[in-house]
Amino acid sequence: MARDKASSDSIWSREMIVHPSDLEVGNFVVRLDIPWIDTPFPLQGVLIDNEKTREWFEDHCEWVVIDHERSDTPVSKPLRRPAGTQPAEDEAPQLSSSLEHPANALRGERIDKDSVGVALRAYNLIDSQARQMIRGFSQRGTLEIKTAEKVVAELAGFLQQNLAAMVWLTRIKDRDDYTAQHSINSAILALGLAHALEWPPDMIEKAGLAALLHDVGNVDTDASILNKPDLLTEEEYRHVKTHTLKGYEMLSTRDELDPVVALAALEHHERTDGKGYPYGKSIGDINQISRLVSVVDVYDAVTSQRSYRPARSHHDALGVLWRGRSHKFDRKMVETFIHFLGWVAPGTLVRLSSDELAVVEETNIMHGFYPVVRKLVQGSAGYRPGERVDLAELRDADGNPLIHIDEVLPDGLPGINVKAMLVSALD
Repeated sequence: MARDKASSDSIWSREMIVHPSDLEVGNFVVRLDIPWIDTPFPLQGVLIDNEKTREWFEDHCEWVVIDHERSDTPVSKPLRRPAGTQPAEDEAPQLSSSLEHPANALRGERIDKDSVGVALRAYNLIDSQARQMIRGFSQRGTLEIKTAEKVVAELAGFLQQNLAAMVWLTRIKDRDDYTAQHSINSAILALGLAHALEWPPDMIEKAGLAALLHDVGNVDTDASILNKPDLLTEEEYRHVKTHTLKGYEMLSTRDELDPVVALAALEHHERTDGKGYPYGKSIGDINQISRLVSVVDVYDAVTSQRSYRPARSHHDALGVLWRGRSHKFDRKMVETFIHFLGWVAPGTLVRLSSDELAVVEETNIMHGFYPVVRKLVQGSAGYRPGERVDLAELRDADGNPLIHIDEVLPDGLPGINVKAMLVSALD
């Protein structure tokens, strides 16, 4: 969607990132460096109306974003970098200055009939190719690298055309083969994150391929252990952890593969504090593509239902990444990934303050916490798609929002087939 510079400047000039100690009573906080779910405040933001509230942000946050338009007392002090940190790695990324920045690519992207139709056909085709590739590898021990490269190239092309719809499809958790689905979803998210980080095209493609193949070692892991509904024993956990070494051994022998792809299979469970596996590497020794894959791997795993636990919400997954920034994951990558997806991403299942369920169809550029949603109506045969509503336009006579998002729910909530309902609503 083309956007003129003047409209971009007018949108983003209303917001400023500041150090919590520079907040004043009268400021309206709209974004934080921690998930809203970890705060006592409503998702749509909070007006600091007393000193106790101001002190809460100072005690819990490293940076916040205020909205000048909604503030009674705007601030003019810029963000102060914490002492002893390096701006390139540790400072919160300044990504919202332009709507043209790749990290803002999902802002205003709309899920509609055409984009969903194309994305579904593409996803199903690519998913089929990935399944065949993984099945062939499992049965014959041969990995079709050309097929993997074709899958990533096709994904990159469809992402460029239908970003919101493709990202939405990573939220549909109705497949019976976790490894194949997880591989495709991780590749989609890796391509999106690498683009948001402004990596060059060749690096973006390597990131997508590394994410697609990062769990290939699991084809040689005992399925009964992978699908065990109970906690693993120490011996079983040691067995599962060998998938990183097995994947590396499988991929590193392929001369046509860039070595960083095999490294991602080896290192995607390494952690920046040196407490990961298999070798306990620290951040300086972990390849940057491996660090990127670890972020998208955890996000998709947390939001997927597994035999040993139910799926958790988009917010829960972002919270896991945020709490692990710096000591588990690359901080800059986590912050960019959260900014890229947004606190409310396309396809997110939510509960509104009216106690209605809805699915997010479009994130609103001007009002991030008031997206366009499709309400869900409960009937005798379950939920069905209902009214399409722009929450930003629902206001009272004084201009105050009437309905906001009260809770972000897990994908695949029992009784709700988001894909079927959205496709039905778009027909």
